[in-house]
Amino acid sequence: MKRWDALIAVCGYLRSGLLGGEAGELPHELPWELLVEASSYHALTPALAWCLKDRTELPAEVRDYFSTMLALNAKRNDALAAALVRVVAACNAIGIQPVPLKGAARLVEDTYPAPSLRFLGDLDVLIPAERSADLVAALDATGFRADASETALPPSHHHLPMLHDREKGGGVELHIDVLNGDGGDVIATDWFAAGTRPVPFADLRIRLPDATRSVGHIVAHDQLQHRGYWDRKVELRQVLDLAMIRMAHAPEIDWSALDDRFCRAGLGEVLPTYLAMTEALLGQPAPRLSHSPRPGAIDSFRRVVEAGRLRRLALTVAGHLASSGRSPRSAREWLALRKWPGRIRLVIKALRQNAWSR
Repeated sequence: MKRWDALIAVCGYLRSGLLGGEAGELPHELPWELLVEASSYHALTPALAWCLKDRTELPAEVRDYFSTMLALNAKRNDALAAALVRVVAACNAIGIQPVPLKGAARLVEDTYPAPSLRFLGDLDVLIPAERSADLVAALDATGFRADASETALPPSHHHLPMLHDREKGGGVELHIDVLNGDGGDVIATDWFAAGTRPVPFADLRIRLPDATRSVGHIVAHDQLQHRGYWDRKVELRQVLDLAMIRMAHAPEIDWSALDDRFCRAGLGEVLPTYLAMTEALLGQPAPRLSHSPRPGAIDSFRRVVEAGRLRRLALTVAGHLASSGRSPRSAREWLALRKWPGRIRLVIKALRQNAWSR
């Protein structure tokens, strides 16, 4: 099995476990290292673990690994949800109704069957730019502070430096714009904010974007902000978010409005290309738009996947949870393939000894 085969296998399990697709058969003598490598690189290990939780044909150590990762991510997301409550409370105290973005929005909206399925790097929250200084001061009083070592961001950046609560855990990026650069041309902050709605959240006041804006943000963030369109790749975590939103809110998505926004920015091929990739990987039919997808998009992505020489597994949860109080970004450190068997045993042993609790 090659890396591409492993990626397609991951997509098949996600499709059958979360999107109503047909269940696939596990390949004979499955090289589970590649399967976990693919899911980890795309920050999908917890979602894959949930989809495989009843597959008894997996080797015992692999089942233990996946169940451990799912349990760890559940604890991690509980901590991040508690941090979000503190952030929203600080916002409300000074008259701000924040808008959670990306993974934080998915947790609030219950996009997935359980909150443990979605891996978050940190909390992203949109606030009014003119209130940013007030909110930074309010959050500082509750324990959220920037690290002195945090890299300075240019004044034009769309979010402020990360604020961490080192005592209770959690990190938040305060967005004063949804995106910048080409992404900001497509998903303008005023247009995005106009499509938010109030929702209840722990007796606090927040707003969530509608399905049209959520989908547009995912595509622009992955393909423009992070240059996936030009690098000819996607992050499957974002693709799965989009597919889950479409499954729950398909009639509410205004594809013509999104098509128009991408086209007016001179990027009309980006949206249909991303949706064609979603169809190829997760089986969700793409709507008809004014442009055709870029020719050979899936083949280009396949070449990117096959060319990769992954030296470590990215975006797993163990690194952060093994060391209390570290940034959620420290979860991006783990796992050299040749050390897997020992490290998996270490993770399982630590979980059983309750070494992961805060």
